[in-house]
Amino acid sequence: MDESFQAVASAEATYKANGVPGHAEFRVGDGLAGVPSGSVDLVLNNPPFHSHQATTDATAWRMFTGARRTLRPGGELWVVGNRHLGYHVKLRRLFGNSQLVASDRKFVVLKAVKR
Repeated sequence: MDESFQAVASAEATYKANGVPGHAEFRVGDGLAGVPSGSVDLVLNNPPFHSHQATTDATAWRMFTGARRTLRPGGELWVVGNRHLGYHVKLRRLFGNSQLVASDRKFVVLKAVKR
C-alpha cells in the first residue's frame, strides 16, 4: 500500500519478477486504511521520515499502529529504516517485541510479531 501509483506498480513488478511464492496484494491508498482488522499475515514497511523540511516519525507511528491492527495473531511486521530513527524502541512499545534481522552502518531491518 502506498499513496503513489508508481511506487505500487514498481513493488508489484519487483514481486512478480522475483517469483515469490504465495499471494500478495498491491494497493494505492493511505497506509492501511480500509484494510480489515486481523486480516493479514505480513506487512513490509519502509516508512518515510521527512515531512516537507522536518524529520518526523508521525507517519511511521501511524503505519506501525495500522500494521498492529491489521495483523493476525502471529503476523509479522518487517521494517526497513535508518538506524538513527530508533524504530526498535517504538516497535517494542507497540508490539512488546522487536528483533534486529539485519543491519549495516546506516540501515536496520527489524521484525515485530503480533502476539
